[in-house]
Amino acid sequence: IIAAQMGIQGAQRSLPYTSENMMVKNTLAISLYGLIGLLLSPLTAMGGPMLARAALCTGGLVAGLTGAAVTAPSEKFLQMSGPLMMGFGAVFAATIATSFMGPSGAMGKGVYALAVYGGVVLFSALLLYQTQQVVRTCERMPSHQAYDPIVMSTGIYMSTVNLFVRILSILSGQKRK
Repeated sequence: IIAAQMGIQGAQRSLPYTSENMMVKNTLAISLYGLIGLLLSPLTAMGGPMLARAALCTGGLVAGLTGAAVTAPSEKFLQMSGPLMMGFGAVFAATIATSFMGPSGAMGKGVYALAVYGGVVLFSALLLYQTQQVVRTCERMPSHQAYDPIVMSTGIYMSTVNLFVRILSILSGQKRK
């Protein structure tokens, strides 16, 4: 499934955004979003109220961060690429480490917290970065160049999905206590 996701995203990026390719690009986008929905479908076992709460929290967070990124007076969020990469490394390592460490020990709980809470911080910062990147691209793109909103919005969509999964994980951990 991950290979299919990567293939769809590669095909999206390889096609120019023209009127001839519009149907293909939209079909690829819909198939990518359907694939992500298929991957997220097992989360429905957590129950409707928890999913609704996580969706509301994610929506509020994304709306607030997007508003902050769009109305920011400078392009300060675009200077976060280095720290974002370091954060990706830390969260990725913590996510892999949670597979090998038990959640009962102090080290396992700390690594899990880094993977979940660090993921929320990381994807929030990434959302700020991506939103400001879209705004800058729209403002500075010459009118004769083609702008590809489908490819630009896919990153924001993936960050939103990752935030939703992390927030759902936090809420499910609170329910167990």
